[in-house]
Amino acid sequence: MGGLVKGFFQHPVIVSRVVVAKVKSDPLRVAQAAADALPPRLRPIVGKVAWPAARGARRLVRKVGMRMIQAPWNEAKDLWEKGRVTEAAKVLDPHAKYPFVKRRAQYYRGELAAISPDPIPPGPKVAVSDRVKGRVLHLVTNALPYTQAGYTVRTHRIVTSQKAKGLDPHVVTSWGWPMMQGHAMAEPFEEIDGIPYHRLLPGGGDVPFEMRGRIIRGAEDVTRLVTSLRPQVLHAATDHRNGSVAHAVRDRTGTPFVYEVRGFLEETWASRDPDRVGSERHVLQREREAFLMREADAVVTLAETMAVEIVERGVPREKIYLAPNAVDDSLLTAEYDGEAFRRQMGIVPTDIVVGSVSSIVAYEGFATLLHAAALLRDQGTPIKVLIVGDGAERENLLAIVNELKLDALLPGRVGPEEALQAQAAIDIFACPREDLRVCRLVTPLKPVEAMALGKPVVLSDLPALSELVGSDGAGALVRPGDPAELAKALAELREDPARRAEMGQAGKAEVAAKRTWGRVAETYRGLYESLAI
Repeated sequence: MGGLVKGFFQHPVIVSRVVVAKVKSDPLRVAQAAADALPPRLRPIVGKVAWPAARGARRLVRKVGMRMIQAPWNEAKDLWEKGRVTEAAKVLDPHAKYPFVKRRAQYYRGELAAISPDPIPPGPKVAVSDRVKGRVLHLVTNALPYTQAGYTVRTHRIVTSQKAKGLDPHVVTSWGWPMMQGHAMAEPFEEIDGIPYHRLLPGGGDVPFEMRGRIIRGAEDVTRLVTSLRPQVLHAATDHRNGSVAHAVRDRTGTPFVYEVRGFLEETWASRDPDRVGSERHVLQREREAFLMREADAVVTLAETMAVEIVERGVPREKIYLAPNAVDDSLLTAEYDGEAFRRQMGIVPTDIVVGSVSSIVAYEGFATLLHAAALLRDQGTPIKVLIVGDGAERENLLAIVNELKLDALLPGRVGPEEALQAQAAIDIFACPREDLRVCRLVTPLKPVEAMALGKPVVLSDLPALSELVGSDGAGALVRPGDPAELAKALAELREDPARRAEMGQAGKAEVAAKRTWGRVAETYRGLYESLAI
């Protein structure tokens, strides 16, 4: 390999292209120039050597330069974090003689342009004939196997259930993913469980470093993919990046597009800092999302609470379809070895385990659960808390555990199968979300999985969560952010195993009736048939 790499950098054509790229002061362009110059069979070298080296060089240049302009750089970063994007770029403009500063100001403006009106220029019309019946092209941000998250799992469950119902789904990820995230050896095509996954990877020319440039490239590449695959429908999942690409491709190819609103990401972003609410970024992204919802041929969303919000943004209710967070039909009868997970965690058979399997972020309200557990311990009715997952809030929760001297376990992230084992190990599933706008609107998946496994659930009394449990005793609802009320509900269930079993069975019935992927796939198929051309 050493000799091959040495020859790679001694090749005269490569050297000449690298020199030209260096003039542009961008290490990633150096890597791209090298890739373009290589014969196709040698291009994997770029993935192993040049791309990682380019990212390291960029970090080094930034580190050295940062010492010279620390104050304005930090001011711009703070403005960016608060959503004041135009101001952030202006703070950097006087220092644009430094290439990395100029690049960051351009990055800010490009991100702003992506959420402004008309981010993608009109393109030439393309005729697409002989479309493949039942073929759907899903446009998503990221996907398995490189990203394991609720978003990517939902995508895969949707497409596999659609395939089982006779549809022909394909998936395409956002431009540059996952190579730009460090997975330099990713292939442009892969089949996962029989589902074709397409990836729009850099293959020549400049590599856009900001979002507007990437979605413009994405629209071009997806247009070419549509002419090849000839789908009847485009199906874009939030956020606006995928929606904008689908909107542009519909205009170019005449392919109808569905916009699936899986969350209101501008509200999730704003929930992390009150100063972000009403900021330039918050307002523009909200307006961009609303525009795409109105422009789509149909809108799909997860819950009636979300449908109400979408109507408020100007979309007729008859244009909105519900495809809730769901589970595989097999989960209703599956058995996972929760006892093995308990033994692995040192949980004894007599422990009553309360907890969750979730991303650990502040709005999930797990601090409330920990304080409720402290109250129960002090009252002589202790519980064992188990919170499986990882996220920005995990360190804060560990600090609370130490401060309260609690009997709690936070083992971090686990794989998908082990996550279901952890669900089975829990006696009472808790979802104590905070009373924030995003939590009132968006329904999580993990309580649905717990219900399918027959676990009683205790949820914050918020519209999106109360919708999950229906009206047949499938869960208990408590005031959000109130450790005492949560402790009371948990204590009642702790002392009443019969009620826990009844609640678990009611939850399983609720899921079977409304929230399996088989049922959801029927909704999609009917929608596509109504739009297909």
